[in-house]
Amino acid sequence: MLFGEFIWEGECAMTFDEITSAVISLSDADQKKFITEVVPLIWPKACLDDLCVAKFRELVDEATVKEYRAQHMGGI
Repeated sequence: MLFGEFIWEGECAMTFDEITSAVISLSDADQKKFITEVVPLIWPKACLDDLCVAKFRELVDEATVKEYRAQHMGGI
């Protein structure tokens, strides 16, 4: 598993800062994979309040979606 080592190494769990650093140091492709594969697994457990949901909505604002659609011609 690509991201398994971020969670446990032997008996010692990585700190939040270590995980953050590890994810940021990933290649663009692996960061995308992390967002599309790992974040959905965490979402139901971690995002239980309006503040968290609002933060995710900020990440996928209309400008981002518009730029993506323009780059990919609306999926054509």
